Amino acid sequence: MNKIFNDDCIKFDIEKCLNGKLLDAIITDPPYNISKENRFISLGRKGVDFGEWDKNFNSKDWIIKYAPFVKNGGSVIVFCAWRQISEIIITFEELDFEFKDTIRWIKTNPMPRNPERRYVSDIETAVWLVKNGAKWTFNKQNETPYLRPEFTTPKLSGLERTEHPTQKPLSLISQIIQIHTNENDIVLDPFVGSGTIALASLINNRKFIAIEKEKNYYELAKNRIEKEQFENLFLGIEA
Repeated sequence: MNKIFNDDCIKFDIEKCLNGKLLDAIITDPPYNISKENRFISLGRKGVDFGEWDKNFNSKDWIIKYAPFVKNGGSVIVFCAWRQISEIIITFEELDFEFKDTIRWIKTNPMPRNPERRYVSDIETAVWLVKNGAKWTFNKQNETPYLRPEFTTPKLSGLERTEHPTQKPLSLISQIIQIHTNENDIVLDPFVGSGTIALASLINNRKFIAIEKEKNYYELAKNRIEKEQFENLFLGIEA
């Protein structure tokens, strides 16, 4: 637990890692399969080409592998492109999950991609599903009448930004983890990227299992986690 593995999630031995336990949640941000080149240049980036890892990605294989290891009542939250939503939902439903909602991340500072020729997209989506058979976790504060399935935060800026092109804000992921999991729950992220989901799990007293295939992103995520763990240890000693 609380470790990042440099491995292909399809080949990873999750059963050995869990050692008889089950996952309380999967929260992940897999490749969107949207990379392509175009002539538009914005903020120094040409086109929308994140790398080979975002091309020809199979959206179903990882679901089939990990769904059996989610406990009854466990939640799965998957960030995805609009055109992937149906495939992800159908695949999970075939594995005894129920679709609950589509979560929207509303960006207060979206990247303007050729605003004279198209709409500026200021939303990313995630689907929320629950494994049948037990009550699921949904931590709504009593003073709040209801929660909308949307979170409004800016895109990354300042010290939080890393070299990963599709990094999610720590505040966004922390809110999702707080609502859909409890302390000491086990959270899996098989596509760790910059490590934000693992980091948010650690900060919010959840256990995590994180997997990243790309060596450079594995090192990036590992360094972020180790920095947080060291600072927690230092503060504990000082106290």
